[in-house]
Amino acid sequence: MNKLKLSLPKPKTQLSITLLSLLLMFPGLNSCTNGDNNPTQTPVIPETEIDLPEQRFLDFPGWLGFGTKVQQNGATKFPFSPTSGEAQIAMFSEQWSLVDPGTPLVAIAPGIREEVTLRRWQNEPYGCNDSPTPMATFNASQTFPEGAVWVLPPSQGDAATALPLETLPIDRIPEGVLRRDPPDPKQIKAWEAGETIIVLEQTSEKTALLTVADNAGTALYTNPVEVSSITGSYEEPLDFSQRSQPGIPQPIGAFQFQNNAVPLLVFWRPSFEGHSFEALVPRSDRLELVDVGSVYYCAF
Repeated sequence: MNKLKLSLPKPKTQLSITLLSLLLMFPGLNSCTNGDNNPTQTPVIPETEIDLPEQRFLDFPGWLGFGTKVQQNGATKFPFSPTSGEAQIAMFSEQWSLVDPGTPLVAIAPGIREEVTLRRWQNEPYGCNDSPTPMATFNASQTFPEGAVWVLPPSQGDAATALPLETLPIDRIPEGVLRRDPPDPKQIKAWEAGETIIVLEQTSEKTALLTVADNAGTALYTNPVEVSSITGSYEEPLDFSQRSQPGIPQPIGAFQFQNNAVPLLVFWRPSFEGHSFEALVPRSDRLELVDVGSVYYCAF
């Protein structure tokens, strides 16, 4: 594997109607084995947190959730946002069924760090047909913004900081990141989170290059992406003026964990029948793309 360049599988043309289980859960506190076959030390889990769902991705505690919207047909920032008139955060997950309602956790979003409580786990209506979808929902004293929210065990409530994810003007993209000189503004979308930048640059009628770099212009990760198509139904060119297109990822969250120069980045990738979520996870020597789940929304 190229340590700075990973390949994404091309998006499928259709998503299964079945919600993938084991969705959107991060990282493992279980032991692992290093290259010398010596097990790493397993952190002690407080007794009050033993019943929390297993965290499967090494080095990064917590789970990925999303800020909810109140009305199904109201204004929305993201089409995937769960709807709830009572919960402020929701997770697409089957793993919270054994956790007691009222269990405390800590949730973070840009400018917010707050103790929240598990409201319930059950099938909640979701998507264009209100399909029953396994969700854990959480109560907070304030509204969380739509998009990615990181939920942490109370003992590690200070382990990460949520970074604002903002649009980056083309004239602020460091030299060497873009392929074309001069750049075409219609063929570029860019964001910044702390000292990290994310750039999508169109490379052909249907493809683009996703680049993650530091603010000096050093590329940390690159990967080609492509608009999905269905013959005879959807065969559109790449168009960055559209809100979203199937197969083209967008960053929706950035979380800076301790002792890591690069934040964990969460991407949303729309598809024809639902939504997929991926995380670009900083490891000791590379950035690793991890598929963290998909959810059915509506038949195409």
